[in-house]
Amino acid sequence: MHKAILPSAEGNIWQQHLYVNLLEEVHPFDEPHRFRSLNQAYSGENTFWSAPSPEPDLDDDFWHTVAVEIDNEQIREAAQRLAAAIIQWEPQPERLLFAAILRAGVPIAQWLCTMLPGSVAAALSLFVGIGIDRVALSRLQADFPERKIIFVDGWTGRGGVARELARLGAGPLAVLNDPWGWADFSGCQEDIFCPSACFTGLATLGFSRTFFIDEQSFFAAYTFPERYVRKDLVATWYQSGPSRPAAFPLGGGEKFYQKTELRLHSNEVCRALINALPSTLFFVDDAQYVREHFSLLLTLADQRKVPVQYNQQFLRNYRTRAACSLHIAG
Repeated sequence: MHKAILPSAEGNIWQQHLYVNLLEEVHPFDEPHRFRSLNQAYSGENTFWSAPSPEPDLDDDFWHTVAVEIDNEQIREAAQRLAAAIIQWEPQPERLLFAAILRAGVPIAQWLCTMLPGSVAAALSLFVGIGIDRVALSRLQADFPERKIIFVDGWTGRGGVARELARLGAGPLAVLNDPWGWADFSGCQEDIFCPSACFTGLATLGFSRTFFIDEQSFFAAYTFPERYVRKDLVATWYQSGPSRPAAFPLGGGEKFYQKTELRLHSNEVCRALINALPSTLFFVDDAQYVREHFSLLLTLADQRKVPVQYNQQFLRNYRTRAACSLHIAG
């Protein structure tokens, strides 16, 4: 019987119930055979999910900038409005379980638990394509039968996670920001950049991106050496979070969809720069605006040697300020 890693377990940085099968410790940079190629295309087969994507090697200056940008009133206000929407749906936090989608949902769920004392957070895997970790979800439901489950992610891109949950008849979905209006609860519908989009498993979890083993097991992850974990960065996130919900939630928004192969919105672009290999970054704004609002994306693009194009007005058709195309091998 698979069991969750408890919040009190050694090395559980976020102190959430972890529904992950942690495997042996590996070196994040010296064992490339453990990881799939950045430009590997998803073929529709589960074999794509049998290895994690590699971790980027990011220096101290990068993480210092991330830590500085976490202290952001716009992000805090969005989180407060998100909490207000949730408490309007269920006024008793002790009845709530936040199912945080690894990895982006974990920091948001931590802030929600702070604002809504009595609620509990648990982390599990979901990927657009293979879907949710059904073994983990079944175990989670058995562990917390009395609680209402809200799935938590960092943000929405093209609505893929929302559609995966709808396909399962699961939900609701709560996110910090939701530019296209696909989530059930959100704190804003603007494309605001959240520094937690930069969080990697290496720096903020202590384990790799999860991957599929078989239908009877939790999704698995390789453990990383503890020396790579930036506990001060996680502590900064904790300390920067709001203490209470907003007085009122965000008003209802409009759902939008426009088919495209581009990765859309700044936070999804950030994840692509970390987990994949973009061929080009596009911004609707000029270079000065991008440097002021999306400097971390430019830093990641420079590391990956990804060219950047500014003043790309075609992005307005997709209601986004940022996008990227992916270079993939068939």
